[in-house]
Amino acid sequence: MIFIIAVLLPSLILSYIGLHSIRQEQSRQEAVYIQNLKQSLAIVLSRVESDMEDRLHAIMNNLPVYGAMPGRSFFQQLRQVMNHSPLVDDVFVLDMNFRVYYPRKLIHDRAVQQQSGYRDQIFFQQGVTFEASGRLEDAIEQYRLGLQESVSVLETLTLMNGMARCQLKMDQLPEARMNFREIIELDRGRFLGGEVPYVLLAYHQLADIESRLRSPGAAMNVMLDFYELLVENFHYLRSAQHSFYTSGIKGEIEGGLARASQAQASRYLDINEREIAAEKERAFRDLFDNHLLPVCRNYFQLPGEGSELKLFRLKAGEDHLIIALKAIAGESRSEGIKGFILNGEELHRVLVSVIESHNLQGDPGIFLLPPAEINRDLTGVEEDPHIISAGFTGIRDLFPGYGLGIKLGDNPFYESIHKRTLRLYYSLFAGIIGVILFGIVFIFRDIYRERQFAQLKSSFIANVSHEIKTPISTIRVLAGNLAEGLISKEEKQMAYYRLINREAEKLSYLTENILDFSSMEANRKVYRKEMINLHDLLRKVLRRFYLMHQQESLVVHDNIPSGLPDIMASPEGIEQAVLNLLDNAAKYSGPEKSIWLSLMQNNKEVIISVMDKGIGITKDEQEMVFEKFYRVDNKGQKTPGSGIGLSLVKEIAQMHNGSIEVKSEPGKGSKFSLIIPVNHAKDTTDRG
Repeated sequence: MIFIIAVLLPSLILSYIGLHSIRQEQSRQEAVYIQNLKQSLAIVLSRVESDMEDRLHAIMNNLPVYGAMPGRSFFQQLRQVMNHSPLVDDVFVLDMNFRVYYPRKLIHDRAVQQQSGYRDQIFFQQGVTFEASGRLEDAIEQYRLGLQESVSVLETLTLMNGMARCQLKMDQLPEARMNFREIIELDRGRFLGGEVPYVLLAYHQLADIESRLRSPGAAMNVMLDFYELLVENFHYLRSAQHSFYTSGIKGEIEGGLARASQAQASRYLDINEREIAAEKERAFRDLFDNHLLPVCRNYFQLPGEGSELKLFRLKAGEDHLIIALKAIAGESRSEGIKGFILNGEELHRVLVSVIESHNLQGDPGIFLLPPAEINRDLTGVEEDPHIISAGFTGIRDLFPGYGLGIKLGDNPFYESIHKRTLRLYYSLFAGIIGVILFGIVFIFRDIYRERQFAQLKSSFIANVSHEIKTPISTIRVLAGNLAEGLISKEEKQMAYYRLINREAEKLSYLTENILDFSSMEANRKVYRKEMINLHDLLRKVLRRFYLMHQQESLVVHDNIPSGLPDIMASPEGIEQAVLNLLDNAAKYSGPEKSIWLSLMQNNKEVIISVMDKGIGITKDEQEMVFEKFYRVDNKGQKTPGSGIGLSLVKEIAQMHNGSIEVKSEPGKGSKFSLIIPVNHAKDTTDRG
């Protein structure tokens, strides 16, 4: 009744007052809730747009500037951007005069080559005449004289080609091979020459020479070099010319792949992949010329345009292209234009991923809204009252009509706020009542446990009194007989002395347990640690144990190896713990008491085990045997003991940073294992 008046009734009154206050706050809570959602949506919208723009700027910054690095490195970096950026489908680079550096395309008319000098033409024409008449050595001499007078790379290539051709006809293969290699070195990918550039002829003849010299590996390397030259420099050749030489050299390579090395086969596959990329580049060039180049011209001819990243969409035939472009800033003016075409599906996937990564913790969930959802008010469709939306601004050119939305909840917020508030209130009210009832249960439970604990203490006091009274009475009787001279024979007197010593040892053991238990309860027990030899210590424990039980039929089988290294531990604590385990085994064994004591030690821990063949312990009781005052039920039989021995063992084990384990089966006996780490803290004292 006091509890109801003092606790329960005031709680009900306060709950009713709280309900009235909650109802007054409904409108304000609703407004704050909506405003917080809008702020969260605005924060995420800003972060998503910034993140997407940063990704596009990073791709744009990775695109190289033509002329800022060697041509080969320029194209390698372009390919790297396309291969390692899933967002990018194609890239383009041009100068401010709209000269396109990438994508490249096949030329339509070869440029007019540099003309030879007058004296070079004389030597060249004379050499051609001698060559036509079969005077090959004279022709070679004329070409050699012409080389001494040549002043340009083109003249040198023309004369060297004639010389190598004559040497090939004369079967001077090593000399011809050397000249054709020099032609390739001098040309350096410029494709100098007439209708057919000399470098193409040189590669073709050089591969044939290596084959005739029975060097198939060298011939394959020459053909692979030739194939790579055609792929990397396709834009220097006419379409028919490029197709003729490429198909021809691929046929020869594929015909010899069976005899090629693994490295050569891998190189062929790599070049073949680059050829496919080159074909895509040529196809993209047509698209670029027809659709993107006019856009670039219109956009960058406007004053002040081009310095910022420009994003827009373009319809090219059946395709809808998403384009990003920007002017390349130089020291004084823009040096060129670079851009890329985005992959629409990958762009959408990245956007969704970015939105998920920026969702604010605690929000109902911000998600991507398509144009049909974000523009409901423009289409005349009724707006969803459960969603707050906002359209993109910074990336609206990438995602026109798209935006972000955030749900107010699974139920209509404006209609259900009152019901949800009431549910919350009643839930809290029920929770308060539940807590009160729960507290009542725990109060009665604690009262019951306190009573049970008091009974255990009373039982403990009675047991201890009996345990102390027995040895005291025995000592008093024996000592009285000796004092009164009733025992005259020396042999009988010695037997009395031994009995007195045994009972005194029992009394000492019991007193030590009680005092140590009391000190541990008050947290005053101090054990001093020192380096001890467990073999000697356990032998001492056995002597005490035998003295305490010298008149009982008891056998201890010990396995205590000598020669083990000393450990840092409390000799007093270890002795008391093992003595308690042995005494416990003796108490709960049958008339014929057999006990096994063993010691194991390794680099990590020491294990002292005591095993008996007594009554055993059930699974349920095994969890409680180490509690204070708890004693195992011995099937109605009175077993002496205080109920604190195993709890002391547990405290001593924990003081050593160790543990105590029990394995037991009813009717078959028990095994207790005291585990002490060897490398525990080396403090000289520990407080139990």
